[in-house]
Amino acid sequence: MWIFEDKELLANQILDYSKSDYYPFHMPGHKRMVEKLPEWNGFQIDLTEIDGFDDLYHANGILKQAMEKAARVFKAEYSYFLVNGSTGGILSAIDAVTKRGDKVIMARNCHKAVYHAILLKQLKPVYLFPEWIEELEINGGVKPEKLEELLEENRDCRAVILTSPTYEGVVSDISEITRIAHRFQIPVIVDEAHGAHFGFARIFPDSSIGQGADLVIQSFHKTLPAFTQTGVIHLKSHLVEKERLERALSIYQTSSPSYLFMSSIDYCVTFLEKGQMLMEEYGKRLERLHEGLGKLKNIVGIKKEMIGDNGVFAVDKSKIILSVCGKDMTGKGLYDKLREEYHLQCEMCMGHYVLAMTSVMDSEEGYERLLEAVSRIDEGIQEGEKRRRRVRLLKLEMVYSMAEAEEREKRKIELKKAEGKVCGEWVMVYPPGIPFIVPGERISGELVEEIIGLQEMGFDVRGVKEGEIEVLVSA
Repeated sequence: MWIFEDKELLANQILDYSKSDYYPFHMPGHKRMVEKLPEWNGFQIDLTEIDGFDDLYHANGILKQAMEKAARVFKAEYSYFLVNGSTGGILSAIDAVTKRGDKVIMARNCHKAVYHAILLKQLKPVYLFPEWIEELEINGGVKPEKLEELLEENRDCRAVILTSPTYEGVVSDISEITRIAHRFQIPVIVDEAHGAHFGFARIFPDSSIGQGADLVIQSFHKTLPAFTQTGVIHLKSHLVEKERLERALSIYQTSSPSYLFMSSIDYCVTFLEKGQMLMEEYGKRLERLHEGLGKLKNIVGIKKEMIGDNGVFAVDKSKIILSVCGKDMTGKGLYDKLREEYHLQCEMCMGHYVLAMTSVMDSEEGYERLLEAVSRIDEGIQEGEKRRRRVRLLKLEMVYSMAEAEEREKRKIELKKAEGKVCGEWVMVYPPGIPFIVPGERISGELVEEIIGLQEMGFDVRGVKEGEIEVLVSA
């Protein structure tokens, strides 16, 4: 049909890009390796809840069987398909274990979806700050002993919410964390969006599901061969009501779940069930890549020696950290160089590092191109003055709850004059989507410096536009 010849069609623009030599060191995990994936035409398998094809929220047929298979493969009690990404799973998990106005303990480096759940249910967050890896200038893990202190001080809290692994692949000691929380009869929710591949090859850490966590949310599309927006939430707990979770999922997810997505999830589960050899081969390729990257002189990543310090219990080797901290190059400079000169599209960059994401679908040629490019760049890097832009999460005064701040009158002022004001906006770099400040928190001078520093380094800081930030009028 003539319409499909229109070059302005989004699909045609994407296809043109897919046919180029740009290599995807980013999600989704299928890496567009169509020759390795089912020959599905999306339109052919896109249907609705007709007779014989079950209902996601009242499953008693083929979808029920598919989700039971997922629970068996991941060793959960119950597993539920997510068609609104991990965001829908996170919102549902928090809703299932809290009542409006409850207190929760949450890691400060949680994804914005957690903060949105806090806002929607008007919860009272108590922040648990991750450690800081100074050498790489990235967040480390959460120390169990710090959680224990907060639980002793906040015995009325109703849930613990953590992110593990982090975007950069740092894994916290979930086993010890859940042991402590369960002593207080508190359920643990783990945003494991970036760890759906955990436990399926010896190179990777075990999943939080087997470490005692009550609710675990995974994005399949991030690290596995599945369509964007697909994931699973796992339940394995005596502290969480199954019925409340199921009700929440029907609220926070679409009432018209995509069978294309659900077919993709089921395919991915079966792939993990039967593809152990492929996952192990992937692990071996990763080991060789890390061995090559370990020979670099200037660009560094997470080292084995870092495990055991700064709350780092384990690391996910599928995440390739390329840090130029202390050198004459920024993370964005490295990111741009890899993309523009070597046609290697990485997942993201921050102040002093680049993140390249891998998956079982990566080719050997892709790894060779990355290693060659990074090796060449490494030779030209020099020592430089260490910048003060740490992009570290700061402890800020909470003046109003997020819900209260959202309802108050706001105005925009110059960022440079915002110190001492109460923020009325979410401020973050996306990805990874972790807010530096949320509505209701007081803006510190250090935060202003951090934001300006990021802007000077070329980052798009969301929540700050044309040098202005939104603040509360009466605060």
